[in-house]
Amino acid sequence: MQRLVWLASYPKSGNTWVRLFLTAYSHPERDELDINAVDVSLHAGNRDLFDRVIGLEASELTPAEIERYRPDVYRQLAVEAAEPLFIKVHDRWRRNADGASIFPPETTAATVYIVRDPRGVAPSYANHYNLSIDAAIEQMRTVDHAIATRPDRLASQLHQPMGSWSQHVTSWLDQTDLPVHLVRYEDLHADPEATFAGILEAAGLPVDAERLAAALTQSRFDRLQAQEEAAGFKERLMGAPRFFRRGQAASWQEELTPAQIERIVADHGPVMARLGYMG
Repeated sequence: MQRLVWLASYPKSGNTWVRLFLTAYSHPERDELDINAVDVSLHAGNRDLFDRVIGLEASELTPAEIERYRPDVYRQLAVEAAEPLFIKVHDRWRRNADGASIFPPETTAATVYIVRDPRGVAPSYANHYNLSIDAAIEQMRTVDHAIATRPDRLASQLHQPMGSWSQHVTSWLDQTDLPVHLVRYEDLHADPEATFAGILEAAGLPVDAERLAAALTQSRFDRLQAQEEAAGFKERLMGAPRFFRRGQAASWQEELTPAQIERIVADHGPVMARLGYMG
């Protein structure tokens, strides 16, 4: 029953890039990756998925009731899965009111936590959510921040508590229910072969050098950008200029003011240092 592989990250940390690579790797028979056909993964906060599995509409439940049911959703997915199933997660790790982990250990084959320097997250987060960089920095420092919380309409996703960037990182790295394979966005750029191979190994998948090279080529950032330009990308939020923006590990050095950099370091310095981002 341990079939689920959690792909956990704070938004705009490389989760989609990893999922697209995994799609390409899982389909060696395909010559081209379709960015709008990611068929190896699900979203942990998908409302339709919750409604189907539980047999109740999440819109009729309180947030606390949804939290109680969410572990059951993932248990059922694990029962249904015949092979590793990758699940994208933007929630922070936590327990519900009954003390049960939202992400049940007994369903879990692996957990991959993808982290990115918060100085790199901020401009990308601002672009994605159509915010100013200063507003993005403020949200990234907000304790108990959550997404999919608009009161004026029913979101396609469930309410997802994230917390601040630092809260999110430490919630996953410091919990002891699930073993975690840590991946830095910067290492995906600096050494893609070894870093993506490490993800495959953590998920229990065989590493084939030829398939790995082909998947890396298909999921190259310039190719993802070109596809989005030609056909759009269904995960781009309304109002966001584009999803695949720059794809560079250190572009924040050109995009942030010294004052903005100072604010991010003041907010997250200890966790940044822990991850090697202060050197």
